[in-house]
Amino acid sequence: MKFAELYNTGRTAISFELFPPRTERTLAELEERLPRLIALNPSLVTVTYGALGSTQGRTLEIASRIKNEYGIETAHHLTCVGSSREEISRILDEIQEHNIENIVALRGDPPRGETEFTPPRNGYSHGNQLVEHISRHGGFGIAVAGYPEKHIEAPDLETDLWNLKRKVDRGADVVITQLYYDNRSFYDFVERCRAIGIHQPIIPGLMPILNVEQIKRITSMCGATIPVELLRQLEDSGDDAERVHEIGITHTANQALDLLQHGVPGIHFYVLNRHFHIAEIMERIKPALK
Repeated sequence: MKFAELYNTGRTAISFELFPPRTERTLAELEERLPRLIALNPSLVTVTYGALGSTQGRTLEIASRIKNEYGIETAHHLTCVGSSREEISRILDEIQEHNIENIVALRGDPPRGETEFTPPRNGYSHGNQLVEHISRHGGFGIAVAGYPEKHIEAPDLETDLWNLKRKVDRGADVVITQLYYDNRSFYDFVERCRAIGIHQPIIPGLMPILNVEQIKRITSMCGATIPVELLRQLEDSGDDAERVHEIGITHTANQALDLLQHGVPGIHFYVLNRHFHIAEIMERIKPALK
C-alpha cells in the first residue's frame, strides 16, 4: 500500500521510524525489540538511510524483513548523499525487488565532519531533484520532509516553505514533519502550506524525550525548540531518569491526543529503536484512535 492510499483509509495511520544499527550488538537488540514494536500495530514503519554506505544494506534488510516477514507496510529512506543518478536508479530497483512500495526522499545531511552539503559527482544537490528522479522511475509512493520551525539551513520560513512546494510539485504524496514540541507550530505550518497550494497529507513527527542532554543536542542540530516550561520541568528533574521519562512520555502523549482531536490523518513517531516508551504512549492514546 502506497502513501496516497495509506493516508486515505479514514483511519489514523500511525507510523514508527527506526534507524539501522551500526553494530552487531545493537542489531541484535533491535531484532529482539522488533516483534514487540510490530505488536503495537503500526500502519507503517520507516527505516532511515546511512550515508556513504555506513548502514545502507541494513536499511534494506530491516525494511524488507518488516514488509515481507511481518506484513507491515514499510518505507525505505533515500538521500542524495554519496550516490550518483545511476546508483540511485540501481538502489530503487533493488528496493522494488524486495516488494517495498514507499520511499522517504531526503537531500540528507553532510557526512560527519563536514559542515556543507556537497553533491556527489553526477548526483543531486536538492531533495526536489531526488523526488523527480523517483517519480520518473515509477512504482513508489513518495514522502518528503517538512519543517514546522524551518530547516536550519533556510534563511527564513517563506523560503523554506517554497522549497517544500518544489518537492511536492515534483511528485511527493505526503509530507512528514521534523520533530517539534509545540503543536501550535504544526498547525501554523499546515495553514501556511495550504495557503500556497500544498494539499497533500501533512503528518506530524513526534519524538518522545528520554534524556535531557540528548534532546538538547538533537534540537540544536536540527533547529527545533523546546518550550520553556517543558525544559524547566526536565531540568528540575536533575538526575531522576524515571521522572524525565515520565515528563517526556506525558508530553508526547498529550501532543498526540491534541493532534488526534484535530483530525490529523496520521502521526509519525521517532521511536529511537526502543519499545517501552512508545508502548506507553500508544496505550495512552489508544482510546482516541479511529
